Amino acid sequence: MSDCTVYIDEAGDLGIGRGTQWFVLSAVIVDKAAEQQIRAKIAQIKTKINVNEIHLRKITDFNKRGLIVRELGTEEFTYMNVLVDTKKFDRAKIPSPIIAYNYVCKYLLQRVSWYLEDRGKVGDIMLSARGTSRDGELIDYIRDKLLPYPGNSINAAVFNKISAKTAAEWDMLQLADVCATTMFLTYEVNGYGFSVPCYSIALSNHLYQKNEKIDSYGIKFFTSAMKPDTNALKATRICAKKERTPGTTTT
Repeated sequence: MSDCTVYIDEAGDLGIGRGTQWFVLSAVIVDKAAEQQIRAKIAQIKTKINVNEIHLRKITDFNKRGLIVRELGTEEFTYMNVLVDTKKFDRAKIPSPIIAYNYVCKYLLQRVSWYLEDRGKVGDIMLSARGTSRDGELIDYIRDKLLPYPGNSINAAVFNKISAKTAAEWDMLQLADVCATTMFLTYEVNGYGFSVPCYSIALSNHLYQKNEKIDSYGIKFFTSAMKPDTNALKATRICAKKERTPGTTTT
């Protein structure tokens, strides 16, 4: 009997050397008892902003996005993310996006298993389906290769069923879309030269923490070299506080 469901979705393009710079794979863990209330909140949001589905990359209006994260931020869930800077892949070690995705999935499920194990819970895994053969291949990979292998540092005993559905079929996956996309927008620089962290900040109290640490738990970079420079990141954020030039005065 499972206590919760682990909803997994992604944002960005993992294509190495093409597409987006950042790729994010997120897992949102929701207790079964909390699902009905979250689904009701999702339905309320969709009615208020007049959409059939919450797909954040398609909802570009700042205020609508803000409303979505504000409203969902009042619900009970925990999420974690693995972030990949696709410009910093070692292609000699990871030559293809599929191999890269498998590694990213391993890191994500490690963290999910740590969370569940610490709380004595068992979870079902639900993947966001893409409607291709890759959906079934990924389920087989997780079930037959990723979970059983002890070297992956994943406690297979904390997982139960593994399935895949589209976000249109199962609205709880829309919560996973929001978590993945807001984290993606935090790091991906848009066409105007900005990244937008304010949405993920609104959800930051839901990030997985272990020993009061988010780094490497709620937010895990694929390699340490992919962790962005703080000053470079601030330069892309219009809302970041600017350092005053020494010797200047204000009137």
